[in-house]
Amino acid sequence: MTLSAQIISQLLSCYLWDNPTVLEREKIENLTTEQWSELYQLSLRQGVCAMILDAIVANQIAIPRPIKMRFISATDKIERKYKDKVNVAKKLEKIYSENNIKLMILKGIGLAQLYPIPKHRPCSDIDIWLFGKQSEADKILNEKYNIAISEAHHHHTVFHIDGVMVENHYDFIEQHSRSSKASIEQSLKELSVSEEHYTVEIDGTKFYIPAPNLNIYFLIMHAGAHFAAENISIRHLTDWALFLKSFGSQVDFKKILNLAENFGFRPFLECLNSMCISYLGMPKELAYCTLDDQKLVEKSVEDVLKYKQKEIPNNFIKGWIFRIKRRFSNIWKQKMVYNDSHFSAFFLSFLAHIIHPNIWRKTVQK
Repeated sequence: MTLSAQIISQLLSCYLWDNPTVLEREKIENLTTEQWSELYQLSLRQGVCAMILDAIVANQIAIPRPIKMRFISATDKIERKYKDKVNVAKKLEKIYSENNIKLMILKGIGLAQLYPIPKHRPCSDIDIWLFGKQSEADKILNEKYNIAISEAHHHHTVFHIDGVMVENHYDFIEQHSRSSKASIEQSLKELSVSEEHYTVEIDGTKFYIPAPNLNIYFLIMHAGAHFAAENISIRHLTDWALFLKSFGSQVDFKKILNLAENFGFRPFLECLNSMCISYLGMPKELAYCTLDDQKLVEKSVEDVLKYKQKEIPNNFIKGWIFRIKRRFSNIWKQKMVYNDSHFSAFFLSFLAHIIHPNIWRKTVQK
């Protein structure tokens, strides 16, 4: 683990759990400007830049002024993007409520409310669940507000309001690439009906958010899908740790563990808990199961620290070569998340892209 990764681990452990004893202040205060620059870049790429600045300020750590200004500038950008998304979410809530449609926020600004400073959690877009009224809601936006609706995706439509992308989910997870995902999706939808919905107030407006048992299952599968297909970032770990901190006592862990056993994602669940303990300093009592294989935990943490979004080449052949190489290099992670055949999954994924390539899907415009 690099020095930058070590210091970020200490700062987050201190910040999230109010534990200043983990800080090696002498080591931190002796960082060079170049090392601070590397730390800044890593924190920005990992989605925790604003939290690292919060920890630096809270613990009165002196850093080179040019680097601090870069932290402040990046944090200001994160705050402005957060505000933009909240404003769009409020507009949607108003439109939908006028048409008797309930709006649930998935991830994003909903999870941000669990953070010490919500506006310091980066949010790339807005994910929503409309309780079975996805098509009706899209039709209203398109016909009444002239908003273009893209159907070029497998489990949600996409539209933009004030420059903010919104994903309107008709499924909680993408189901086309693995046979087990249909059963997982069914379980998620059953929970969305059986669980009493929670509400959260954001900037004076109340939004539905998933109940704890639905949310924990959804977050596991969402993070697991990213982990298996590409990789996850430190921000995924902070999401998970803060969710357990706030709602862990309200989760039916017996049910979640049964689902984990049945669908094969228990190794990932255990590893996720173990990574939060080892890297974020999460109290062990919040983790209801952990992974005994320390080498695998360390390998997974290193994979997280290598997080970097990679664009798939636009060229058809190069794009498929990229996908195939990525899939086979991530087999060790796929085995932690899914229990179905790797080769059948590869075939289903290939078939899904052939039958439903994005270029063949349509964008509805008025």
